[in-house]
Amino acid sequence: MKFAPLRKAFVTASILIAAGHMDLALAHEYRDILIGNGSTTTGSSDLVAIICDPGTDYLEAQIKDKSSPEPGLLVNVLIAKGSQMKTVADTVSGDNAYSPFIRVNGGSGLYYMAATTTKAGTRLFDLNYHCKANDGTHPESSVQIYQVE
Repeated sequence: MKFAPLRKAFVTASILIAAGHMDLALAHEYRDILIGNGSTTTGSSDLVAIICDPGTDYLEAQIKDKSSPEPGLLVNVLIAKGSQMKTVADTVSGDNAYSPFIRVNGGSGLYYMAATTTKAGTRLFDLNYHCKANDGTHPESSVQIYQVE
């Protein structure tokens, strides 16, 4: 993922939340992230850490590939915590629909989330993720960026 838009969106969302002009849930929907720009030989991977505050029961995420379809080139999202891992791909590129949510029941703390491509190529995608409690509440979270390809 090109995290400049992600970083910019996160900072903007944080400012708007602090100012009271934006619902907290919207802070976890990032649009127009670019992955694999310049990739010519292998798929690309981006890695972030999501830190879910106390009161979290699980982290959920989904991904939407906004690029034109290209045979064999998909974008995936993966969540891992401890010995648990889930992944899902948006199997229909450019259809304006998100993949199903994946969910890892790891409680509060550090989760790793990665976006990957199945082969070389550039993809434009949206990402939606939330730290959630079983009662539907939405504990806060923070993001730490590790790798951007």
